[in-house]
Amino acid sequence: MPKSLTISRRSALTVLGAGAALAVLPGCGGGSSREESGETRSVTGALGTIEVPVSPRRVVSVGQYRDTDAAVALGVVPVFSPDLSQFIDGGVAPWVLPELGGDELNIADVNELPYEAIAELGPDLILATDRQRLADEYDQLSQIAPTLSWAEGYNQDDWTTTTTRVGEALGRADEAQRQLRQTNDAIAAAIDAHPQLAGLTFTLGPVTADGAVNTINSTADASAEFLAQLGMELSPAVTGLPSSGIPGRAVISPEELELLDADVLLLTFNTPAARATLEANELFQRVPAVRDGRYVALDLPTALAIGFPSALSIRYGLEQVLPKVAAALA
Repeated sequence: MPKSLTISRRSALTVLGAGAALAVLPGCGGGSSREESGETRSVTGALGTIEVPVSPRRVVSVGQYRDTDAAVALGVVPVFSPDLSQFIDGGVAPWVLPELGGDELNIADVNELPYEAIAELGPDLILATDRQRLADEYDQLSQIAPTLSWAEGYNQDDWTTTTTRVGEALGRADEAQRQLRQTNDAIAAAIDAHPQLAGLTFTLGPVTADGAVNTINSTADASAEFLAQLGMELSPAVTGLPSSGIPGRAVISPEELELLDADVLLLTFNTPAARATLEANELFQRVPAVRDGRYVALDLPTALAIGFPSALSIRYGLEQVLPKVAAALA
């Protein structure tokens, strides 16, 4: 997607207002397109049970990643979706792009929800299972259209739960089950293709723009679970470390970089400068995994793919991570 198109749409939705937004969203005329038959299905959520048209045609996604992932995986391109430009060039996840079938994803900044623009789109359904501030926004969104919340809590539903519930809401339960099987088959094939990973330890974490080195210290973290399902084990050296301000993360001081050592060390970087600085650090170079070539730098989209898993992002993560890990071990 051309960057200029993304910027113009985001600007229209957040600055020019709802009327101008519709002028740049193809096929998004004003007014509701909800079914006249009145037939609905019930879908439960932590914030309420919703009644959804049997075949919703105009779907809005406001969750940061996984709502759009799930909808697109099931063959529904939302008429409105979050702009991910802060993390991903172009604003659309690379595991979503190939599934659009030539359609363009209309993206907008949703840090503050543009309620008027969303209402003007006349949605039949709003997907918000991946919306952090949904508890404060749910009532207003529900006045626009049935709004699907999380089942347990923000970031507590696993990818199978989200895929299944979005499939129910979209009237595509069979396709949701097919997506689950396809992703589980991909995981099983990865295990069969990489038996050497079984029992190996790993550390994994982000390095922020200011150079702070973080490592995952919880086996319940989604990224840790991604590698654990391949037979790997989060290093015991980090599981006992105290968490920082972010649950499941520990900050490693420059003097303790050896704690990152494992059979495979994986890091991701918020900026190229942060990577260059750390990799030039002599103490980092002395970490055995780094010294011996068992260190893997993951790009930010890949880190997001495994850290916020969906049926699509897991398959993308397997394609991106496994060749790098295998090469490092070789």
